[in-house]
Amino acid sequence: MDFKIDIRLMILVFTVAATLGGFYYTTQLRLDTIEAKLEAPAHDCPTKKQVQNLSKRVKRLESK
Repeated sequence: MDFKIDIRLMILVFTVAATLGGFYYTTQLRLDTIEAKLEAPAHDCPTKKQVQNLSKRVKRLESK
């Protein structure tokens, strides 16, 4: 069985595989970055009630 692979076919297959791999890698990286940004403020950002309580405390301290 004489099986020959054309160099152009090998280049085409490699190019398609590299393109799809790069697309997957960059998409996954961007999604991980977006998820990290969405999770971070949820833990660090004070709630509206906490802000109101702090504002009341500041006003009390300023009035003294």
